Amino acid sequence: MANDQLDKLLVKLNPAQYAAVTAETGPVLVLAGAGSGKTRVLTYRIAWLIGEGKFFASQIMAMTFTNKAAGEMK
Repeated sequence: MANDQLDKLLVKLNPAQYAAVTAETGPVLVLAGAGSGKTRVLTYRIAWLIGEGKFFASQIMAMTFTNKAAGEMK
């Protein structure tokens, strides 16, 4: 993903979401209520990890248990 595309995603995030998406090392735990953007944070983090060259897409697996989240992840 080109940096300009990634930048367009990141400007949509609030400060807490941005911090979770761009955390440099280790796993990130996101605890938040319904409708707060958890799925967005997860999908944007995946995009960020790939865009920053930290992982290849083939090295990441993402799962969800709801149709709504699956649609957002697509």
